[in-house]
Amino acid sequence: MISFDEAIRLLDTVLRPLGRESVALEDALGRVLAEEIVADRDFPPTDRSAMDGFAVRSADLPSPGALKVVGEVRAGADPGGHYVAVGETCRVFTGAVIPDGADAVVMVERTEEDRSSGTVRIDDTPGAGQHIRKAAQDLRRGDPVLSAGTAIRSAEIAALASVGRVVVPVHRRPRVSVLSTGDEIVPPHEIPAAHQLRNSNTPMLLAQVKEAGFEAADLGTAPDRRGLLRKKLRLGLASDLLLVTGGVSVGDYDLVGEELAAAGVETIFHGVAMKPGKPILAGRLDGRLVLGLPGNPVSAFVGFKLFGEPALRRFSGNSRVWPQHMTVRLDMPIRRKPGRRIYHLARVEDRGEGWIATPVRSTGSGDVLSLARANALVVTAVDSSGAAAGEKLDALLF
Repeated sequence: MISFDEAIRLLDTVLRPLGRESVALEDALGRVLAEEIVADRDFPPTDRSAMDGFAVRSADLPSPGALKVVGEVRAGADPGGHYVAVGETCRVFTGAVIPDGADAVVMVERTEEDRSSGTVRIDDTPGAGQHIRKAAQDLRRGDPVLSAGTAIRSAEIAALASVGRVVVPVHRRPRVSVLSTGDEIVPPHEIPAAHQLRNSNTPMLLAQVKEAGFEAADLGTAPDRRGLLRKKLRLGLASDLLLVTGGVSVGDYDLVGEELAAAGVETIFHGVAMKPGKPILAGRLDGRLVLGLPGNPVSAFVGFKLFGEPALRRFSGNSRVWPQHMTVRLDMPIRRKPGRRIYHLARVEDRGEGWIATPVRSTGSGDVLSLARANALVVTAVDSSGAAAGEKLDALLF
């Protein structure tokens, strides 16, 4: 059995982003950039007005005065033919190109135009550059816009469109499969006998994968018998990530580890000093990853959150792989024995005085219903004997 930190280090060593492909801009949402994106021109490409108003020569206005209006430039209009000479001004709108000769803009609220005489009274003494967005003020051509490893949101879609990247280089999405094992599980729609359980792990993991932004194939269930289990495992090993629940402990019918080894899977680790999820298994085969998750639903849930979701992020090229914790304050004590890193189910809320965590009542890692009462995992360290009410701890929201 290894420490949680060592498990993370080992996975970090072996996981690599998948190959790249190109997708249309409209299909890029949720993908991860495979290369740096640079500006294809200066932003803005010319001096632009930041206000509706009048483009002026600042030297003409050492004090308020009247100027002759010689034209108008709207946003999107070519300013060619407009020139602001001494004693003149040009009406401009937000985003309009500044006409030659002008070096400042006076906002319309500081003016009083007399259209009958073709003049405007300027109640301002602008300095050069006032209310002007200078050419290349935001970026110069060739400057980086988005870095490789950036997850593409709506904001990144706007940036890509602005630099003309209608075909976007991204990492390939990982293929994921989910397999639940065990003689005791039956489909959710069936009424289980006293010795059986409904299969909650498969729909839970399929949903977790989808919440993380990916899709997974359901391989169904496999009994604790080598022939059928072997067939299902070999089918799942074609995926970039195979999630298997059950059969990873040390009982006579825990066959998953042996069958994975027989299929050529190299074990990365088997057993982590954490709770829930101690028997978790990680293995690799030709760049693909297998996570053998304990059959208890809370253990499987936590195992995916801590190891499966980060693996998908790394496969997809995301530069932010491992979960980001937040600091919470306990509103009631936690009691525990030292020896393992423990992830406690909790309900975290902002009560106006910071984030407060209330531990959720749970009878153990088989208590699947306790997951629905929680929205976070609160962490206590390996050597901890518990935490007092009011103590601050790390937490991971879900």
